Amino acid sequence: MITTENTEMIERDLVFVGGGHSHALVLRMLAMKPIAGVRLTLVSDTLLTPYSGMLPGYLAGHYSVEETHLDLPRLCQAAQVRFIHARVTGIDLERKQLQLADQPPLSYDRVSINTGSTPNLAVPGAREFAIGVKPISQLTHLWQDLLDQRGPGTRPHWAVIGGGPAGIEVVLAIAARFAQEGRPLELSLVQSGATLLPTYGPAVQRAVAAALKRHGIHWVTNFRVAEVTADRLIATDGQTLPMDKSLWCTPAAAPTWPGLAGLAVDEQGFIAVNAYLQSTSNPEVFACGDVAAMVASPRPKAGVFAVRSAPFLLKNLRAVFAQQKLKPLGLQRDFLTLISLGDQRAVGQRNGIGFSGRWVWRWKDSIDRKFMALFGSGLPGQNMTMTEPMHCAGCGSKVGPGLLAETLQNLPLYPRAELAADLTQAEDAAVALRIADQPVWQSLDGFRAFTDDLYRLGVVATHHAINDLYAMGIAPTSAQVWANLAFSHPRLLKRDFTRLMTGISQTLIHHETTLIGGHSSEGQETHVALVVNGAGSGRWPKSGLQHGDWLLLNKPLGSGILLAAGQQNIASTAARTDLWQHLLASNRDFFIALQDHPVHAATDVTGFGLVGHLLEMVRQTDCTVVLDSAAVPLMVDALALSEQGVQSSLWPQLQPLLLDCRVGSVSAALLACLLDPQTNGGLLIAVPAPTGALLVEWAGVHKIGTVEAAGGPGGKKIAII
Repeated sequence: MITTENTEMIERDLVFVGGGHSHALVLRMLAMKPIAGVRLTLVSDTLLTPYSGMLPGYLAGHYSVEETHLDLPRLCQAAQVRFIHARVTGIDLERKQLQLADQPPLSYDRVSINTGSTPNLAVPGAREFAIGVKPISQLTHLWQDLLDQRGPGTRPHWAVIGGGPAGIEVVLAIAARFAQEGRPLELSLVQSGATLLPTYGPAVQRAVAAALKRHGIHWVTNFRVAEVTADRLIATDGQTLPMDKSLWCTPAAAPTWPGLAGLAVDEQGFIAVNAYLQSTSNPEVFACGDVAAMVASPRPKAGVFAVRSAPFLLKNLRAVFAQQKLKPLGLQRDFLTLISLGDQRAVGQRNGIGFSGRWVWRWKDSIDRKFMALFGSGLPGQNMTMTEPMHCAGCGSKVGPGLLAETLQNLPLYPRAELAADLTQAEDAAVALRIADQPVWQSLDGFRAFTDDLYRLGVVATHHAINDLYAMGIAPTSAQVWANLAFSHPRLLKRDFTRLMTGISQTLIHHETTLIGGHSSEGQETHVALVVNGAGSGRWPKSGLQHGDWLLLNKPLGSGILLAAGQQNIASTAARTDLWQHLLASNRDFFIALQDHPVHAATDVTGFGLVGHLLEMVRQTDCTVVLDSAAVPLMVDALALSEQGVQSSLWPQLQPLLLDCRVGSVSAALLACLLDPQTNGGLLIAVPAPTGALLVEWAGVHKIGTVEAAGGPGGKKIAII
């Protein structure tokens, strides 16, 4: 999270589109020395971005995903950069706005684009049957699927299309991987020309040819693919090549949206930039890496140029905001080339001199690992010790139940016969007034911001607040909003407020709820809360448990732990992905499905965790709840992080709730998960057993316990087994 305390007023937005090598290096450098008065934002449709230099080693099995991918949210958090997880679909050059898929536009003052290229699958049939190596993130996602498709005893035939360095590295990496695992595979390297690596010297050509022969790879020349079918390649001259899979390493294509938006592009559609990496048509736009084309001094689309462009891009971004003179890009035309040969050998060339061997691979491995180390423990701020205790945001920022109850029970209240007078026994929503004996229900919920993506914050906060009415069996009808935005310049404040309110208003529409007003303010941190209203008779009391009921939960636990891990920058990509999948998920469909079934009791799981809300349900009853801890669904890595001691800052205030429980042989880490405060948690319901048997057929609905007659040692209301 970006904070505003003790910082100067930020007035302008610099947005980076894409997490390519150039941008990753620039963001790392900006973390050490920011641009005064400028807010930084990275927009990416992926959380991990692969380092192209290590991709062949990953395919060959020499490296893991973690060793070969940059963690973009982790980088952004260390660099104090807003991270927006979204796909850019266009750019409005006049309004200076990026168009995002499934999100409102994002405004910028300057923008830098480093999205790479897209697979060139223009050949008929290629889009349906081929696999493009670019973008690299697509190949890494598909690679494991390809490996899993190998049947025992079969000998598939894969063809790699493209005889350049990329095609050679990919085909040799695949050969090495299959040989290492003892799996049979027939491989062909298909190229349209007659010469192997024509722009390289004889030493490199000989080393590559020897590697192809050593791995038994068929080298197919003068084969220009005209069509791809499910089981063969067809050349322009009528030749055919039977195969099972084809991977395309041919020159990639440009994304279409820059040209469609009116940015100047070259003949292939890549963004045309000048010597300063600045758009030749729109000076507010910069571009680098594969997506850019230097019109005056063209360079190959190679990772080495993207890496070496980073310092020049940074200097020019600093200069343009300071209204200083820009510095032209200065890159040599000849550079060190290292090509992996699959089996921990490599070949290289510099200044026309070629060399090869295992020592070259070790040299390349050392260079690649040093690059990746820049984004590991070498990230700025990664080794800083915390001088103050961490305080969670989201529902983990709430006041603990003990402190809350002690305060509320001593407050003086003005009595009204039609309104509840005991705040300590409040339901999820309360009757605010009656109109012609029809109760109008109201609830208020909100929290500190836990993300810099204010659109997503608005979505989550709205789902979270409306859950209180759903937990009463009440459909929401109207809502008001209180938004406290972190101090910023009025220009940026307007942009932030628009994104936040768009997330709220769109989500209210999803819930068929009308926004009727609210209040806004500024402060040190961003907070958001909603008052939601609904009318009707509350059909689902919190304490309506009946003997024999099944307890059902429709969302996993763990958001408090994962948000805490995210704040400490130790959450894995899989955990962050799973967390956001559930944070953004609505309970509306489940609520609607329950209208046709008897629900004896209900609540939603929020700040007091599963155990705390179960205690609220059972306290005023003659029932005992048997909670099956092994059946409780958990988010990815929640238990593992809990075992490492990661917990919400609210957890110590929730731990005393276990004194009201009879605890079996359940690990401390799992108990912590059962106490974990949830943001936009699931609906917890008690239903008759036959109804429960029907509802668990729903995806994501879990039976987590049963309701029995009161009894047991010490009169404990909850037994955790």
